Amino acid sequence: MKKKIAVVGVVLSISLAALSGCGFMDLGKADENFPYDIAVEQGYTADEGSWLAESTPESTLYRKLWEEARADGSFTGSYMDFLKELNLGDDSTYLQQSLLSAVSVVAAMDASTVSAGAGVILELDSATGDLDVITNYHVIYSSTRRAISSDISIYLYGGDYAAGELSATYVGGSAAEDIALLHVDGKATVREGSSASSATHTNREVVTASAARPAKIGDSDSLLVGDRVYAIGNPEMEGISVVSGVVSVDAESVTMDSIDGTGQVDMLELRTDATVNHGNSGGGLFNRAGELVGIVNARSEADDVYGFGYAIPINHALAVADNLTANGGVLKHARLGITIRTENGHSAYDPISGRTIISEKLVVNAVNSGSAAASAGMDVGDTLVSLTLNGKTVQATRNFKITNLLLEIRRGDTLSVVVSRDGKAVTLTVTFNQDRYFETR
Repeated sequence: MKKKIAVVGVVLSISLAALSGCGFMDLGKADENFPYDIAVEQGYTADEGSWLAESTPESTLYRKLWEEARADGSFTGSYMDFLKELNLGDDSTYLQQSLLSAVSVVAAMDASTVSAGAGVILELDSATGDLDVITNYHVIYSSTRRAISSDISIYLYGGDYAAGELSATYVGGSAAEDIALLHVDGKATVREGSSASSATHTNREVVTASAARPAKIGDSDSLLVGDRVYAIGNPEMEGISVVSGVVSVDAESVTMDSIDGTGQVDMLELRTDATVNHGNSGGGLFNRAGELVGIVNARSEADDVYGFGYAIPINHALAVADNLTANGGVLKHARLGITIRTENGHSAYDPISGRTIISEKLVVNAVNSGSAAASAGMDVGDTLVSLTLNGKTVQATRNFKITNLLLEIRRGDTLSVVVSRDGKAVTLTVTFNQDRYFETR
């Protein structure tokens, strides 16, 4: 049964609420190796669980402390042992800082309707009062007008009133990825009422007088199923609030209606049982250390399904945001020009880090003629092992890791791809110097 997924912005009437290329398909015979098998051939001696844990960097505060303690010899036990000895305060200590990075977003769509959601501060200049905010595309997009709102307001935590309003402008976004970037110019003036005699203030006056701060960024790839998470948003335009839950699924592809209502799209999501309501859209999902690990954007509305909230993993969301910034507000996603089938997915447990990690075999199912992959000499049946871009190597153990790395490619970059072919590692390279190697989304 296909899941019925709904985006969770709020659109309300003002009268009801006060404003606060060609290819071929050939299944082929898959190469037998997993990426781990190639690592063993190249000299790796530990088990698969250890290899997977080592190839997935730790990033949460607790795990960083554990890694540092093991590195300097002050602690030799497992991560689970380390947790038992921590005395760092409870989760709420870290969430206080997370709250200060949360904002309410209100976008006027026409004379009678507004859309309300949330956002997260990524950058803040305390001297100029400038802010950069990430939110969902659907929060500021009018599906009836087929246009981005030209009247966007932001409210900092604790400041949902006229004197605390900040005016924001749209910088860029992608409907397909449901990510939008907003900018608050500290010099811009905001009128606090509808009359010409209303008091005014600048964005800078509000920002510099506040305790607002940018979010601490986490690593969504390091999330474990069962990790405690907190969603901070603006449900039903009632102001910023917090709900908690756990990570139910660390990464999955979810089909949902497109933002413009013209069809359906597949999106990379992490699932949580934290209560997600209309207005949570664009708000942050934070881990126990107060680090941003996702951007909340949807929930399941299928009959008899409860506790299915969704967030775009922060590694993916920021890869989209960086791509938008580098390309003038338009997403230009590098494409290898292949289809991939997933085979023999399984889990492995690493007792040292206490992590259970999923690994999948990613097999090339088709290669489009004239594509980047074709120019590199990739063949049907190749198993992807790793990809290296600008010195950064990603092990091809999950499909979404490849997608995220491709978002980091800019025109002129060279990508190195290791595949397993007939049981042997083969290195292929391709330079992304052709327009056809990119898709605008």
